[in-house]
This record gives sequence, C-alpha cells and structure tokens, in this order.
Amino acid sequence: MRITVKLFATLRKYAGEDKKGVVELDFDDPVSVGQVLQQLTVPEEIPKIILINSVQKQPDDMLADGDELSVFPPIAGG
Repeated sequence: MRITVKLFATLRKYAGEDKKGVVELDFDDPVSVGQVLQQLTVPEEIPKIILINSVQKQPDDMLADGDELSVFPPIAGG
C-alpha cells in the first residue's frame, strides 16, 4: 500500500530536509494516521489538523492505498 503524506508549515521538517514537506510511503499492512505520524517522528503532543483526501480525520483513522494524508499545524488569523 502506498500513500502520499504532505506536511505543511512548521511540520514540513518531519518529511526530511530535501522533501519539501511531501513524502511517499509504502506499507505492507493497514496503517493509521497516528502510526504514519509516529514513523515520521511528528511529536504526538503537537496539535494538528489532519485531512485524508481533503476530508478532516483523526489520528486513529485508517489509510488506504493511494490516499493523500495532509497535516497542518493549527492556523489562526484575522
């Protein structure tokens, strides 16, 4: 199973220096959002907005082959 992970703003660094916030990952077994973020060493305590294929999700939601996982830090503005 292959997924694309897009990390934005301050979370980009967890994709790797040369990846510009985007990384493709392969898994043999079903995987949750939380497991992917743990593999990328994104600290659990950092607040996040999580989208799978542009739909807001939670860390315990499962990913499927071809999914796009986007993760944003909280956004404020006015």
